[in-house]
Amino acid sequence: MHALIIGGTGKVGGHVVMALRAAGAQAVVAARHVGTDGVVLDLRDAAAVESTARGFDVAFLTTPLGADETDVGLGALAALRRAGIGKIVYLGIMNLEPMQAIPHFATKIPIRDALLADGRSVMIGANFFFQNDRLVLPAILHGGVYPLPIGHAGIWSVDTGDIGTAAARALLLDNWNGQTVPLCGTEMLTGASIAATWSAALGRPVRYAGDAIDPFLAMIQQQIPGWSEWEANDFRLMMEMTQTMGCPATPADIAAAAAMIGRPQRRYSDFVAELVQEATAALTGEAA
Repeated sequence: MHALIIGGTGKVGGHVVMALRAAGAQAVVAARHVGTDGVVLDLRDAAAVESTARGFDVAFLTTPLGADETDVGLGALAALRRAGIGKIVYLGIMNLEPMQAIPHFATKIPIRDALLADGRSVMIGANFFFQNDRLVLPAILHGGVYPLPIGHAGIWSVDTGDIGTAAARALLLDNWNGQTVPLCGTEMLTGASIAATWSAALGRPVRYAGDAIDPFLAMIQQQIPGWSEWEANDFRLMMEMTQTMGCPATPADIAAAAAMIGRPQRRYSDFVAELVQEATAALTGEAA
């Protein structure tokens, strides 16, 4: 199998590449910025997408967050199909309809509908990522607070490595053709439970900073210069809705995710322990 991994340098795409190569497939990375092992590709250039995709059997697709995501995604799908791609696995989000008041959820619905129309392609509906915590790691380690205002309704976060494994299996196997498959973790997480997990791993108190969204937005805007008004509004709405309804998963969702991943899932506590180990090693190296 010859697979084109669009977004192959991203949090999930890199794991898709590794999983496919481990299974013996040829996986080529395509992204706006790649090293020597990949193809430079701007997803907004449909002609370039079509040209790049010729000769590949399957493709993994992520679309850029933004007000034009629907147009970009639909254009990319059409280009991939003109190039002869037989199956596309698309990284979407879980609970699109219930949470479509969030702009970057709504933008994915038309892409999903066009994707699944061929009866062979697959959308992975991912919950929150464990790896989002890397963005707030300094606040956790140095401030003793978990600042991401996810509230208390509960999310079922999942590891990006598990999503990558699931996407690779969806490309390699026909078990999920024509379906949207939820990809979630096995346990409900809240702001308080996440802070408690970090406290246990660090051996010192970490508290949940609370549900106020403005302070967190201000922190992110300092870290990401050029954050657009659309992105800030999108994030605010996402946090407001997450605090109200969470990003829920049913037992059937959890079972579907486990079947697609095909191996035991990574637990959140194990992910946290790894970050603590990394931070400790970094401090030890600095001291040396």
